[in-house]
Amino acid sequence: MKVGTAIGRVAALAFAPLLVIALLAVTTAVAMGSSVQVARSGWSWGNPTPQGNALSALDFHEGVGYAVGAAGTALRTNDGGSTWSGLATGTSADLTKLQIIDPNNVVILGGNGCVLRRSSDGGATFLPLFILAQNGCPNPVQSFYFVNGETGYLLLRDGSVLRTGDGGKTFSKQTAIPGTPASATGGGAVPADLLFTGASTGIAFVGGSGSANQEFSTTDGGVSWKPAGTIQGGITKLYRFDANTIYGVGPGTLLLSTDGGSTFTKQPIGGGTTLNSIHCTTASTCLIATSSGTLLRTTDGGQTATTITASSVPLADAAFFNSTRAVAVGAAGQTVLSDDAGVNYSPVGGGIGGSFSSLRAGSNAQSAFASGVNGQIAFTINGGAGWQIASVPTSAAVVDTSWPSASVGYALDAAGGLFSTANGGASWQTLSPGAGPPARAVLALANGRTVALVGPTGVKVAIAGGPFQSVSSGPAAHASLNAGQAIGSAIFVWGTRGRSLLVSGNAGKSWRAIKLPSKKTRIAQASFPSATAGYLLDSTGRLWATSNGGRSWRESLAIGSSQLADLTFGSPASGYLRVNGFGGDSSDAYVLHTANTGRTWVPQAISRGSILGLLAVGPTQAYALLQSALGEPTPGGRPASSQLFFTSSGGVAGTPSTLSIKAGPGSFTKKKLKKARSMVTISGRLSGAVGGEQVVIGVRALSGGSWSSHTAIVGANGGSFSTRFRIHASAVFVAQWAGESGRAGAGSAALTVNVKH
Repeated sequence: MKVGTAIGRVAALAFAPLLVIALLAVTTAVAMGSSVQVARSGWSWGNPTPQGNALSALDFHEGVGYAVGAAGTALRTNDGGSTWSGLATGTSADLTKLQIIDPNNVVILGGNGCVLRRSSDGGATFLPLFILAQNGCPNPVQSFYFVNGETGYLLLRDGSVLRTGDGGKTFSKQTAIPGTPASATGGGAVPADLLFTGASTGIAFVGGSGSANQEFSTTDGGVSWKPAGTIQGGITKLYRFDANTIYGVGPGTLLLSTDGGSTFTKQPIGGGTTLNSIHCTTASTCLIATSSGTLLRTTDGGQTATTITASSVPLADAAFFNSTRAVAVGAAGQTVLSDDAGVNYSPVGGGIGGSFSSLRAGSNAQSAFASGVNGQIAFTINGGAGWQIASVPTSAAVVDTSWPSASVGYALDAAGGLFSTANGGASWQTLSPGAGPPARAVLALANGRTVALVGPTGVKVAIAGGPFQSVSSGPAAHASLNAGQAIGSAIFVWGTRGRSLLVSGNAGKSWRAIKLPSKKTRIAQASFPSATAGYLLDSTGRLWATSNGGRSWRESLAIGSSQLADLTFGSPASGYLRVNGFGGDSSDAYVLHTANTGRTWVPQAISRGSILGLLAVGPTQAYALLQSALGEPTPGGRPASSQLFFTSSGGVAGTPSTLSIKAGPGSFTKKKLKKARSMVTISGRLSGAVGGEQVVIGVRALSGGSWSSHTAIVGANGGSFSTRFRIHASAVFVAQWAGESGRAGAGSAALTVNVKH
């Protein structure tokens, strides 16, 4: 490729819309089914597809399938696994078990036995059963089984058995399994699983000494239990195919009952490996998932089996949709289909691979770009539902990219190399960036005539295809800069950890310095959704807003967190803050969202991991780039790397809720504060509360400093909550809630409690 200084002649190259061509297949795939929404907000998976969280359990019933897995993930399919939709479970706990009572009623279990939820509307919403607190519950649920929509049983870790006759609204305590800690005589037997064949008839297994399992049976709904036999081998899970056929699986063990659980026989297969699950299409044709991630297929009830490796990553469960269609799921969300009753498989969805570090907006809200290693750029032109790769001719990492149109784009690599394309990335031309150290950012204006290179010192501008010329006078000549944003004919540039914030309103011809909120302000990040509206996050975690191009600033007091890492605004009123955790949860990637210029901020959980890039491109359209924290391979078998998400709803999902707080008293004199022992009561109300919701209330000195927080539990009596804080000077308070299944989160306005001198 020829090195040149001209930019203008690149635009004269023949136009070959690679972006459109490359995404034709993706657009077709997207048309087959909607993207998978995450479990706790209105964000959806863009890469990998269908989604990237590990799946641990799967089942089908009357044409409908459900799957559950890590980070609160629950999915539904209506077409035998070809396409999936994400379900709002309202929890981030790992889910490990499910039961489909009927197509609209499904029960899920996870969180080490502390999360039990039921949906009665086909997965649209899930409500807690039995346990309200999903962390550190005193007696976790080991297993459950519902005979029908009303009658169900819970087996707790201490051996207790609970029964419901009203679909889980209330539970009554039955007789504990003999030999377990909760039994009348006590004991060390460990509950394994229970299963009911009728409203009152069931069996339960407990682990004893060595590798033996003891079976107990009941015919009166758990009022009494009778020993039914001892089985050599460990049973962890029971599976009922029909009234007579029941299987049990565990470490090195496959059990089969043909008399409804009265007796079990040990089958030959399974020795030397742990069997995790079993699902059948006939009484004798079954798929068994092993702990190694392979599948066993038997056609004779476990007398013999064929080992099948159906994926390059471990599979955790497999089930039959019908007599010929089988589906298996596993690590990194891998989903594979078989149309010959589980013999051969093909994958559903996939990932683009690669490792990416940042996001840039395209020429419209439906396009976005992610800069990656080895010259790779990921791009979408359909709002994030599908992503593809464009390759720049460099082995260095792309540190920034800018696209004034769908066909014209620029890429800047870590070594300072600059490249341009006029045909949507089908081919690239090497440009000369001019003398000096490698630039930190590239900004192409929408007019296609002006391109700016930012930093590390000053700005270089190329106009109408000419060479890059350093700005030689004014504040842009010698400023330390590393970031920027182009809005129309305006260019904003700044230096993080410094005080340089500059703007050009005439495509780089002249520059002026923007006055910062105070002389002590150091810039962490900035975002300008228009030529006059802007937001600045300073190095102390305070957020400032301007509506007049930086001539004056006001502080947004309602953020409630000091753990801020990034910000992005897609309109003057709507934007996001990246936070390093929320309410003590640092495993999930959270953002705070505002739709009212920062008067309130609502926490949104995207997925497990950490945010690498965050980009808002309109009032409701936004993109997020995450690094997975699950330590799993991708569906293609490569090491876990980057995950891409999008939202077209501002990240909002579910029925809106409101959150308000008040102080008692609302102000103090120094004398009254001393008499109150420096304590102030903050009370509030969450609309639509069912009880048990956790609201995080933050406090900070009005003059600045770090936020601290308390978590309050919401009562069912009108959604009220209350907590107390110790203050020593005027303080600001804010309450935030991340939402529940079917209900959107909320944030309160800032509440100031003044201490008068």
